Parts: sequence; structure tokens; C-alpha cells
Amino acid sequence: MESPRNRKQRRAAAAADSFDASSIPLAHPPRGTASGGQKSERTLVDIIAERKEESAEGIAGTADAEAIPGTRFVTVDPSSGEISGFDPRVHGDKETGQEKDESESQGVDEPLSAFLDTILLSFPLTTLHLTLAYLAAHQYAVEIPVSNLLRESAFITFPILTLLIHLAHGHIISFGRHATTNDEPSLFPFTSEKLSISFLRQLIFPPSLKTLVFLLLAVFFGAKLMTITNNAPYYAVMKRAPAIGTLWVWCILEVPLGASVLGALGPLGWGVWYKGYGIF
Repeated sequence: MESPRNRKQRRAAAAADSFDASSIPLAHPPRGTASGGQKSERTLVDIIAERKEESAEGIAGTADAEAIPGTRFVTVDPSSGEISGFDPRVHGDKETGQEKDESESQGVDEPLSAFLDTILLSFPLTTLHLTLAYLAAHQYAVEIPVSNLLRESAFITFPILTLLIHLAHGHIISFGRHATTNDEPSLFPFTSEKLSISFLRQLIFPPSLKTLVFLLLAVFFGAKLMTITNNAPYYAVMKRAPAIGTLWVWCILEVPLGASVLGALGPLGWGVWYKGYGIF
């Protein structure tokens, strides 16, 4: 049959060949069933339901009572790559305990070695001595002997301070049980109980022989420094003031907060109000 050539003929042919889709009834595709009324093939919904049941059975057999619902513990065989479940109550107690001990041990601060404990204090004090010696020489001398000051600080001051600090910290001779910073009273955190007289007495005069000795030395060196800088000639100030000032600062650093304030303000008050020295 010859196909239509003009528009009218094509429209007439399309109207003649039109198909009504509503004439076909809609229905689900038939599913075949096997004998016994069971389905012959599993759908995706059936597979998901079976996987959920298997997961629930594995969780009930391996997870403990405190485990989060839905958590499953498994292990992977490195040789075959197979995944298998395991009971953390049997296999994980020892490993979990070791990991906990390691994490707790990492949070504890270990004490410094004897060498670092000494050097970290003797080196800054040597720098302080060099600074004080330079300031004293700058005040009185026309020409500052920088090379002599460096030599004196490096070969005399640093070895002597290192030996004294090493001895005072008990690294050479043990002086018995040393009080740590946790045993010493502190103002922080501040509470109303720390306003009592007994706490203030422990804060200023803690029951420690080391605190008492260094506090007396701090008061002595502080008063000696004020006497030298106000009464001694310039050459004595240049030679003795840097060493005495360094020892005074060291003694203040070795005592707690309350004793350090007393060791710093005690000589200052003695010099200003008793001896009549000027601050500036």
C-alpha cells in the first residue's frame, strides 16, 4: 500500500491506526510458586530480611549486655580474608586493659632527669648573672669588658651554679623525702577555706626544712645586695653585686609562693623603712 503523501492523508492514516492503551487491564506479573506453596525465587525484600535476621543472631551471640544495639564485633583472617565474629568478653579483656594502662601512663608527667633539672635552672641564672654584670659595668666603667664578662660567666659562674643547684636538689646527696609541688599548699583554685590562719601559715611557712633554709638565705642575700649597692664603692659593686643578686633570685625561685613574696619584700622593706635607702 502506498504511504500518504500530504498532511491530510497522513492525519487520516494516524487516526485510523490509533491505539487505546486503556483497553488493556493493569495487573501484577504472575509469580511462579513451587510445590508446598513456597515462592520459587527470592526477591530483594526477602534477601534484606534474611540479612537482618543473621545480623541480629550474630549480635545476640557475641555482643555483651552493655554493647550498643546494632554493634557487631568481627575479625578478619589475614591469610584468607574471611570475616568471623568474636566475643569481646573473652578475647578483648586483656588487650583493652593493656591499652587503658598505656593511655593512663601517657597522661602522667614523668619527673625530669637530674641533668635537665639542673641545667634548666643553672643556665637562666647564668644569663641573669651576665646581665647584672653588664649593667653594673655599664653604670660605672668607661669601657665595658664584654669578653671578660662572658668568660667569667661561662667558666666560673655556670659551673658553680650547676654544682650548687645539683647539690640543693638532692642529686648528689639525698636529703630525705622532698616535697613535691602537689604536696605544697597553693592559692589556686581559691576557696573560702583558704582564708583561714592555718592555711596562710602553711602557705608562707610550709613544714619544710628546704623552704626555711632558702627563705633565710633569700632575706640575707637581699639585705646584703641593698647594703652593697648603697654603701660600697663602685668596684665592689661591680664585682660582688651580680653574684649576690643571682643567688638572691635563685633562693626566691626555690621556695613556694608565700615564702618567695616574703623573701623579696622583706629585704626591700628593711632597706626602705629601717635603713632609709631610696628605691630609685
